[in-house]
Amino acid sequence: MSATSLYVDRGTWIHRLDARSTLAFVLAIFVSGYIFDDPRFAAVPLVVAFVSLLAVGGWPNFKRLSPIVAALFVVGLIVWPLFTGPGGPTVIDVGPLVLSERELLFALGRSERIAVFIVGGLLFVTTTSNEEIVSGMRQIGIPFAFCFAVGTALRLFPTFIDAAGTVKQAQEARGLDLSDGNLIERLRSFVPLLVPVFMTAFRNVNTQSMALEARGFDTRRDRTFYGASSMGGVDWVVTVASLVVIVGVVGLRLAGYGTL
Repeated sequence: MSATSLYVDRGTWIHRLDARSTLAFVLAIFVSGYIFDDPRFAAVPLVVAFVSLLAVGGWPNFKRLSPIVAALFVVGLIVWPLFTGPGGPTVIDVGPLVLSERELLFALGRSERIAVFIVGGLLFVTTTSNEEIVSGMRQIGIPFAFCFAVGTALRLFPTFIDAAGTVKQAQEARGLDLSDGNLIERLRSFVPLLVPVFMTAFRNVNTQSMALEARGFDTRRDRTFYGASSMGGVDWVVTVASLVVIVGVVGLRLAGYGTL
């Protein structure tokens, strides 16, 4: 795993798949996690995505994003009950906090849905290099300008994370304490990090855009790719199986399964 990519070079069967079949596999995970409201159903694709991520060596990537995943999960549990009505027996009754079974299940299901998208996306970028992603998207007919934007965003993301770590260490060396106080106070202590982190990101984007312009880059031209891959037998099996899963979970939802 390099500083400019989340790709982890391994020899697993997912790594050997064509980018298009890997995309179909991840899409099946996304649809399975999105279509169900019941957290017991939504937990299945989340477990599949997380176990697959660990199997392909993606733990370092998940560890880097674990604070974001945890924060989104906790915030979802707090916010989502506001968007649904109560139902069933009361599960939590602590002071002003009163949650029914339906509200708790609804919030848990929505938080799991967000986690599915994050872990599934990590699985995709961990097993597929940026070049393979751009090439695969072009082979299914997506315009090159969009493919290039996606590839560039994926390349800048780990750089953005590294810049955040550098700024954090620099601010801590100047006396900023990020570990003292309660949760709210700790979140407030991260505010001074935002400006230098975003300024570093904007500077990197500006530098890259000038470098592309200096080389005469034009997204409107047709592009060729070195070593363009082709779909093999395993790729077709994974793609067809993914489509079957997508149709299956949609059918289950229409039949009333996974609802609250």
